[in-house]
Amino acid sequence: MENQDRVDKVTDIEEAIGNHARWMSLLRDAILQAPPTVDVTEVQAEEQCEFGKWLHGSRLSGEDRASAVYQEVNRLHADFHKLAAQVVELAASGKPRDAYDLLYGEYITMSGRLAIAMRAWQDKLKDTP
Repeated sequence: MENQDRVDKVTDIEEAIGNHARWMSLLRDAILQAPPTVDVTEVQAEEQCEFGKWLHGSRLSGEDRASAVYQEVNRLHADFHKLAAQVVELAASGKPRDAYDLLYGEYITMSGRLAIAMRAWQDKLKDTP
């Protein structure tokens, strides 16, 4: 793997970590709004966020996609979006307490697991000769 390609991937993953951290405030705002202005279908579409477009786009090779770290990040990323959509769905159905419980419980855990997996991917890229 070319050095610049590795550097670019590490940078892309770093940006994605920051972007996904901002989801917390977006979801919290969605709970406070009645009804939420966030579209549940858009939130659930994990391949439509910037990182999802990158993750499923042409910049990653078949070798990248076959790696265990990619598979883990891909799975966790999809799960992250499913939980985010569930938070919005609960808020939209008039269940803000349930939405908060999910946001500050399972969602935070999932978000942390995704960030850890993304950091592990960065570390692997940095350590690749």
